Amino acid sequence: MVVKKDNSSVTKYDFNRKAGKSIINRKPTFSPDGESVVVIVENVVRVYNIQTGDCSRILETEETVKELVSVQFPENDPYNLYGCSDGGQLTVWTWGNGAVLREMQLKLPAGMTVITCDMTDNNDCVVTAMKKNSKMLFLASFSMKTGEIIYEYKATNVPNNGILSTAIGVCDGDKYIALCNGTKCLFIQNLIQPHLRAEIINHNQLRILSVSAHPTESCVAIADTLGRITLIRGYLYSYANLSREVLHWHFLPPFATCFSQEGSYLLTGGMEKVLVKWTAGALASKQNEKSLLPRLPGMVRYIATNNSHTVLSLSNNSLVIVSGQLRVVTTILECGGLSPAARALGSALVYHRPMGALLLGGRTGHLQLFSTSTNKVLYNIDITQMNHIPPSRENLLPLEMEVTCAAVSADGAWLVTSEYRNDGVMFPEERLKFWALDTSGGSPFVLNTCVPLSHGGCQIVSLALNNKGDFCISAGLDTKFRVWKRSTDSHSKKVSWKCLTACYYSSGVGASLAHEILNNFKNSDFTEGKDAHTYMTDEKRGKEIVQKLMNIHKEDSLVDPKSLNSGVKRNDEYDMGGVAISQDGSLIAAWFGCKLTLWDTHACTLRTSLSHPAMRPKGLQVTFGHDDAAHYVVCTTQNCVAVWSLLSLTMKWLVPLQPSCLTADPFSNKIAVVTVTNDVFVFTPHSSTPILAHKKLLTPETGVIKQCAFGAASGEDVRLYMMRNDSEIYCLEPEQSSDVQLEVISRRRLPASTFSALLAETRLSAVQARGAAELSHLDTDALGKTAIIQFLSGAPHMMPPVSLLSTSFLEHISGRQESKQTDEEQIQVMEVDGDSSEDDEPTQTTNGTYSPKKVELWTNNYDAVKEKRLKKIYKEPLLESQITLSLFGT
Repeated sequence: MVVKKDNSSVTKYDFNRKAGKSIINRKPTFSPDGESVVVIVENVVRVYNIQTGDCSRILETEETVKELVSVQFPENDPYNLYGCSDGGQLTVWTWGNGAVLREMQLKLPAGMTVITCDMTDNNDCVVTAMKKNSKMLFLASFSMKTGEIIYEYKATNVPNNGILSTAIGVCDGDKYIALCNGTKCLFIQNLIQPHLRAEIINHNQLRILSVSAHPTESCVAIADTLGRITLIRGYLYSYANLSREVLHWHFLPPFATCFSQEGSYLLTGGMEKVLVKWTAGALASKQNEKSLLPRLPGMVRYIATNNSHTVLSLSNNSLVIVSGQLRVVTTILECGGLSPAARALGSALVYHRPMGALLLGGRTGHLQLFSTSTNKVLYNIDITQMNHIPPSRENLLPLEMEVTCAAVSADGAWLVTSEYRNDGVMFPEERLKFWALDTSGGSPFVLNTCVPLSHGGCQIVSLALNNKGDFCISAGLDTKFRVWKRSTDSHSKKVSWKCLTACYYSSGVGASLAHEILNNFKNSDFTEGKDAHTYMTDEKRGKEIVQKLMNIHKEDSLVDPKSLNSGVKRNDEYDMGGVAISQDGSLIAAWFGCKLTLWDTHACTLRTSLSHPAMRPKGLQVTFGHDDAAHYVVCTTQNCVAVWSLLSLTMKWLVPLQPSCLTADPFSNKIAVVTVTNDVFVFTPHSSTPILAHKKLLTPETGVIKQCAFGAASGEDVRLYMMRNDSEIYCLEPEQSSDVQLEVISRRRLPASTFSALLAETRLSAVQARGAAELSHLDTDALGKTAIIQFLSGAPHMMPPVSLLSTSFLEHISGRQESKQTDEEQIQVMEVDGDSSEDDEPTQTTNGTYSPKKVELWTNNYDAVKEKRLKKIYKEPLLESQITLSLFGT
């Protein structure tokens, strides 16, 4: 198949979202056949296969919706999938082919936003909604046939506290809904008889975070902030007729509870990253027996189950499918899931060209390898290689070792990472690691060298590798950058990295030796003190830490960036910014405050310092040009983008901007800069006029693009990957033009070859009569010999298969000569031709010698035969498919 593209027009670009969508915002559900899991991803529904983890299809709504809040299969209608949006749009898909069967708008009061939607049967559903700035939740049942309100439960006053968990159960033959809102009250409302309702107070006066209803019995399970699971059985509308059973294993607040489909087991999970399976049925020998699935990659947010499998929504933006024996079957992973500390420190985004993948931040202490061709996470690379620090009741969110920076060489052979941890209590931990590419093992990189406290415990803010991957620069908050060189031991032949020197711009080392991080590193204000346990009983005092932890995958304010560097003395005059290495590896560019310094690579000496009033107060990033722009240095500050010429040491041009990130393509002279308003400019250092500019690709209020990297592109096209909110991956790439068309092989313009000389450029659709000026037999033979000589002079690999050559052509080039036939023999040969018939031409009888008149008659008959053969060629294909494959290689 050949694709032809019209290059005459200007290339147009599309801005597409590649990955990073949250797949854990809503509770997933299983398909009726048990082979797929249905997941809500913003305003669409993804269907994943349980065994492979691949997305088999995507279901969309016909009407535009902002977000879907629930999807469910009715109990007696497994062929249809029902979904509800936050605006009350009810959509029904056919499960067989995923088509929209019908859509309907629930008649909600004006200004209401749907929070949950639970189906009670095939015809009705119960909805909880809220109005902006309202203190109470709206609770009502609706008809899914007409959209009308069946009943509004005004007597059930549920306060709006930002936490809501609902469950549908059966009590005394009637359906009810159980609600908990993060307080110590559990609300029970009968859906058939509205006057039957109850408010059950937790017996230990602790806040209730999750609720689950037994599928067949009158029983609910609640989880509180102390970690206790309480089973409440009996007549739920009477507080005096209830029995309680406490299951206690969790030490921290559990966020999810779920009964099995038959109700024999109860599954719970939370902050310990452990799934607990309790025996809750009437099995006397296994009463209160529990099984554990530990070391999950994230906190458990939702649990859903069917007869054979269980799916867990984890805080690292992944789904883990577990079998009935608590063994992991499949992991469905999406980009994102960064911890609040990693968001505060900032994550890396680099493009690995040999593997065609992006390296970006993942869960705590990991980097994700995201394939740009399949849009899937290929690997989770454990960078820190440390166990998780268990949280405590005094500190629900401990700070762990996080990956801060990463750099990859141009050939992709080496990866450099830095990691950092400073909780304000212990001495800061900081490491620099060098990784070698290893495609033979399970992980794409293997650790080569680890350097603890490479910058004395100060955080590394920038890393740079040269193109060959044998020279590295690291810059830290200790106002120094260090030079690292790859070397090979002469005896053991082992490759390792060593520090050559440390370079600084200050007047001496006194400021570094008196650094506060070396002397005053204890900060007791980090712990919450005496009021650390108030989150268990009071939802209004101080910060609502539990609510933020339940939505930790999208929280940015849980950790203050300043607290991560407590005890670090900052000096804007000498603070380190970005560093870069020139294309030939001879120069180093480093920011010291508002001064851009250039250093000799081999002697590690300062060559010059570049400054300008517009570059104050502080430099951010710097990069060298490549290819024909290798003699330029591009740098950014808080208010401008500037280009310096290394030949004249003067500023070539300056543009006032507010950049957020800067990157250069190591295989071209293109450079990209992104501003805080999400404007993207691609330019070359030769001119300040951008070759590509796009304004406000995303709304700045929803997030700012903080990282970008060039991807592999063909020709002069640009493919730029950008990361927003440390998890969402976008790509600016050439659009798929409608001018792209498929060509037929006969119309393809192939390069001229020897064999092409035997093919006519045009073919006539009818046989033309011979004109007066015809070529003689001598001229025809001469042309034929010339064509044969050109054909035989070609290379062997250009020759067509022998099976395609005619027998007469092979006999001619082999030197065989034909014997001359008499006129009578020629006439007999033409008379027995299989393609001629009595109906097409009259039969002529000859007696004696051949006369000129009869020759004329024979010539006309031959023209009729030739015309008939041409018509046969037009109707049938000239080449068979197998011959075409072997000839053209298509």
